Amino acid sequence: MKFFNSSRLRERKQGLELLDDLLKEKLKCNVIHYSCESFVTNHGRTPRVTSICVMNLKTAQTKSFSIHLQAQINGLDFNNLTDTEYDTLEKEMLTDFSSFVSQNATHKWIHWNMRDSNYGFEAINNRIKILKGTTFQIPDDFKYDFPRILGRIFTYSYEKNKPDGRLLNLAKRNNISTVNSMTGKEEAEAFDNKEYLRLHMSTLRKVDIIESIIHRVENDELKVNVKKKDIYGLSFNGIIAIIKETPWLLILISIIGYLIGSALEPIVQKIFGTSG
Repeated sequence: MKFFNSSRLRERKQGLELLDDLLKEKLKCNVIHYSCESFVTNHGRTPRVTSICVMNLKTAQTKSFSIHLQAQINGLDFNNLTDTEYDTLEKEMLTDFSSFVSQNATHKWIHWNMRDSNYGFEAINNRIKILKGTTFQIPDDFKYDFPRILGRIFTYSYEKNKPDGRLLNLAKRNNISTVNSMTGKEEAEAFDNKEYLRLHMSTLRKVDIIESIIHRVENDELKVNVKKKDIYGLSFNGIIAIIKETPWLLILISIIGYLIGSALEPIVQKIFGTSG
């Protein structure tokens, strides 16, 4: 019976259901991304946060929280911040972010790999605790890790990780602009060089990229690095799904079916005519 069904199709269905759950109420969906100090070279410290960007999936309005903006508000040169000044600005920035989250308590949060204490919601909250600020609360079932949704829909081989990471590689495959975006290594170097504006621009662009990817998946236009036979699996239902979602193949099979039917019609008539 496995030929008539498959775990691959069940997993794909789960991914499409998660996507539908998000898209049915876009006004209450936020796309979030942030940049921070490298968690590889910070000697075990919780990474400092430099920029957080949040885009509403319905309106595309974007809210930004960044060190470079906070420095300007406080009349400081963001290119020459001391560690103490950075901590003060970061606390103020994250306090504003916590307040924003509270104001959007019923919203769903779409993110890209923000899953743990190195990089994620927990990491941001840990940084707030270190700075003695007010933390935020987002229920886990309100957090949607979009790479995992893509993995369920297209298999987890949907894009290569090298050379620039799956997000930027997927953007380039789909002709989505990556202007101002940086790789993880480049962002780490930018932080060390106190290039906070560049980090903010990269965060803004990555939010745009994630939103564009969501839009392409919604319209069944996303190009991925996986063959259709792997996306649907080699089951009877998978083969039918491939045919239905491949217009030229559906037309070809329809033509072949018509030709076979036309060729067999005289034979069938002769057999049944003779029998009569």
